[in-house]
Amino acid sequence: MTLSVAEPTLLERAWGRVFLGVAPRDGRHAVAELSQSGCGRLLFPAVARDAALEAVIINTSGGLTGGDVFKADIHLESGTKAVLTTQACEKIYRSDGTDADVETRLHVEEGAALAWLPQETILFDGARLKRRLIVDMGETSNLLAMEAVLLGRKASGESLTRGLFRDSWRVRRGGRLVYADETAFEGDLAARIGAAAALKGASAYATVLLAAPDAASRLDAAREVLNNEAAEGGISTFDGLCVGRLIAQDGAALRRVLVALLRALGGELPRVWHN
Repeated sequence: MTLSVAEPTLLERAWGRVFLGVAPRDGRHAVAELSQSGCGRLLFPAVARDAALEAVIINTSGGLTGGDVFKADIHLESGTKAVLTTQACEKIYRSDGTDADVETRLHVEEGAALAWLPQETILFDGARLKRRLIVDMGETSNLLAMEAVLLGRKASGESLTRGLFRDSWRVRRGGRLVYADETAFEGDLAARIGAAAALKGASAYATVLLAAPDAASRLDAAREVLNNEAAEGGISTFDGLCVGRLIAQDGAALRRVLVALLRALGGELPRVWHN
């Protein structure tokens, strides 16, 4: 008798891309170009005529796992303002060994202002994610960027014990590299997360960056927030930047501090954050 060997199952992978161009139109910050494909979508809540354009990125696949790809490309013309966020927390599920790939490119021309404020990324146990944030901005433009990560859902008794996460930031202003940041952890993560030199056992953390001509003037207000909130962190200023890092015991505590910190840095919070 001959036994047949089943072919390996090829799992369907999610792929999504969004492109948004923002330009001045009749006194408004308006959508000039829009492209969306795969599981990528953009929604635009109604705002006041003179308010910054608000855009919400949606991943219709409901989350990412190994082999999935999602890319966003945002371009603001000179003098425009926009606030970008996501509809919900992005969930990165357990992988079969391959990596999910997320890339965001932000182009902010002279005199434009962009707030990149996605909701938290949740890493489930066994998740594998490689993420890149690439920014090209003008000397007089303004960028407020934030990325927050939850290591499992603490309220559900989840924790992150294994997996991979690599997060890369590159910010160029006037063509000059002004900020580069790399975060990487892989393998057996429990001991690494608990180390004093890492997260001290915290299950949530965030990086916040303000790049603006007046960034240094926001430092005192930002530090006052950190001195009065239930999260551990710090913020510094250099070369027209304010850079802050926070850790917290859970996502709710982290969100409370982030809301106050982003406001202190002059941020305009997306309405979906309040829902």
